[in-house]
Amino acid sequence: MDDLFEQYEKRGKASRTKIARSHADSSSDAKESGTYHGTYQFENLLLSYIRDGELEKLRSFLEETAQHREFNIGKLASDPLRQAKNMVIGFTALVGKVAGIPGGMDIEDAYRLIDLYTQEIEKCQSEEDVWLLQFNMVIDFTERVRQNKLSEDLSREIFTAVQYIGDHAHDTIRIDDVASHVGLSRSCLTKRFRSEIGMSINDYITQAKIRDAKRLLRYSDRTYGEIAAVLAFSSQAYFQTVFKKVTGLTPGEYRKTHSEGNSSH
Repeated sequence: MDDLFEQYEKRGKASRTKIARSHADSSSDAKESGTYHGTYQFENLLLSYIRDGELEKLRSFLEETAQHREFNIGKLASDPLRQAKNMVIGFTALVGKVAGIPGGMDIEDAYRLIDLYTQEIEKCQSEEDVWLLQFNMVIDFTERVRQNKLSEDLSREIFTAVQYIGDHAHDTIRIDDVASHVGLSRSCLTKRFRSEIGMSINDYITQAKIRDAKRLLRYSDRTYGEIAAVLAFSSQAYFQTVFKKVTGLTPGEYRKTHSEGNSSH
């Protein structure tokens, strides 16, 4: 085994040297031109939606991104179609391993899905086909995570209630809204919800909003006031009070500890 590693070490030295030189040149050129990938924060936010099974929020995020943001992806191949395929193949593996499996998917199922999408990507004949398949891949993983998130013991009505709350955490959610959506009376819903979930509907709504607040604090540069408004809190002060009550940390403390390269506000 030592001989084998020694052989690989000798044979790979020239390759590593070549890559190191290319990396140094490309890094220097990028700094001079001010060209950066700029996708790390975006990818982390996207992966968090998939990992949490937040399908509706994912759709809204993708729609908003498509309309308002452009990224420098970096050069992965000289041919445009090969470039697109390489990018989406790599992203598919990232989605499966960093979002799908941590989100609750069976490991083997996630790996099989990665393999299948990779094979389908290779069959694509145009860039448009690749991007369409990427969109479907992201939605597919999110839907599978979503289905695995909740216990099979939940009734259909309570499962629907939980999904409704998760999809509308950015709105002002009232118990009557949830009851109307699932087709139960207010009293019946509140009793069954506490029995099956183990907490009140209002507490669950708060948890859903705080989960989204954590995501925005970690993966966005929005101010605390903007986050409070997005999540339909009555004021920034109230948002900060609720956040600390639930997490034990102020939003500032949470952002400082968990931020993905964002500055504090």
